[in-house]
Amino acid sequence: MADIWGVLNGMPENMSNGKGGESEVFFNGEVVVITGAAQGIGRAMAEKFCKEGARAAIVDVNEEKGILCAKAIQAAGGDAHFFKCDVMSVDEISNCIKSIEKTFGHIDILINNAGILHTTSIEDVTEEEWDRIMAVNLKSVFFMSQKVIPYMKKAGGGSILNISSLAGRMGGYANGLAYTASKAGIIGLTYGFANRLAKYNINVNAIAPGTTETDILNDIPKNRLNELKASIPLGRFGMPEDIADAAVFLTSSRAGFITGAVLDVNGGMFVG
Repeated sequence: MADIWGVLNGMPENMSNGKGGESEVFFNGEVVVITGAAQGIGRAMAEKFCKEGARAAIVDVNEEKGILCAKAIQAAGGDAHFFKCDVMSVDEISNCIKSIEKTFGHIDILINNAGILHTTSIEDVTEEEWDRIMAVNLKSVFFMSQKVIPYMKKAGGGSILNISSLAGRMGGYANGLAYTASKAGIIGLTYGFANRLAKYNINVNAIAPGTTETDILNDIPKNRLNELKASIPLGRFGMPEDIADAAVFLTSSRAGFITGAVLDVNGGMFVG
């Protein structure tokens, strides 16, 4: 039987939409730059994008894990290279982007994923801790985007995806308020970039993940994690692959008319 949904949407009957048989990939050699890609959600995205036909620039300050990630993707038949960068430094960001463009020849997609979590109480947050979280989580989003925009303009378009958080939507639960503020700021930057870059055919969106099973959860006490899981309508934490799947769609041509959107991937914790 023909795929009725595919036919209604103009898809040839002999072409799969991913529900059965061979599925077509989302990309055809596009270059995706992913910060914080050595592990967790970032690594899951790098692996998924390469499986879907993209080429990945693995950007991270952790050289050992970054190289291992790139090698694992290469061993699986993907095209990925590691680029060491401390995203708190604008100079390092600038040099990293230049190196990526020189290696791949162009940059099509940027995913601002690098981030750090803290659970420090309001009374105990220091200026140093606040500044570090803002530098990694928020400052890097602005300056990574700033440095790739000229290459995207030159190419006639591109896609920027920022990884925010449920905390940025709702004020946070188990995390500290510096983290919450940084993730809310990412949403504001997403809206601003989307408005200003649309005329250059650059789409800018964000994903706001709920609690996701990565090493970052090690910083949250177990009793708080149990409380969080019990409050999620779908009854589980997210997996890195859940975020990766959403990221692939939002940065592909299939989401070409979507810009300035924040996609909530949180198991039903925030609906609005």
